[in-house]
Formats: sequence, structure tokens, C-alpha cells
Amino acid sequence: MKKLIAALTLLLAFTINANAQDKKETQYSSKDLGQKDADDLKALVGLNETQSADYARLFEHKYKTLEDKNLSQERKDVLAKVIEDKVRAGLNAEQTAKLEKNKELFNRLTH
Repeated sequence: MKKLIAALTLLLAFTINANAQDKKETQYSSKDLGQKDADDLKALVGLNETQSADYARLFEHKYKTLEDKNLSQERKDVLAKVIEDKVRAGLNAEQTAKLEKNKELFNRLTH
């Protein structure tokens, strides 16, 4: 009987631990997502460290704003336009052209 209880306890402990790890891996913070977007933009257009940090904060703000479940589609559209304008404002013409060619990244950064 003791062995059975010990086996069930171990099984339960491993199950709880595995579920906790799965949840941690799938939940990224807005800071992590913003940094990833900034790193992807940096790799594509060649930003310096200051620009990269500025874009990371911008994208972090975007993800924090999008976390609001009560955000209407109209507000999301306005946010996308503001983010697009700010991204374009910080890039020169050559960098903007490179970004516009990569439509997948451009849409992920702005929407």
C-alpha cells in the first residue's frame, strides 16, 4: 500500500511539474515580444543599438496595448497606423524599402 501511494505521489508531482513548464514556455511577455520584433527589424535593416532599444520599447507598448480584451477593432486600426508611422519615421528611405519588401515582417510589426 505504501508503494502504491508513493508511486501515485511521484506521478502526480511529475504531471504538475510538466504542466507548469508547458505554461511558462507558451506565455511570452510583451517585453519579450517587443524585443523579438526589434531584433528582427534590426537584422533586416541594420539598426544601431539605440534605435533597436527605441523600437523594442515601441513594440512592447504595442503588445501591452493589444493585451486589453476590450480594445475595439477601430482602436486596433488606429494603433496599427500609429505604429506604422513611428516605424517609418525612424528609418531612412533605403531601410523603409527593405522593410516594405518583407511584407510578413512589416505586417507583424505594425498589426
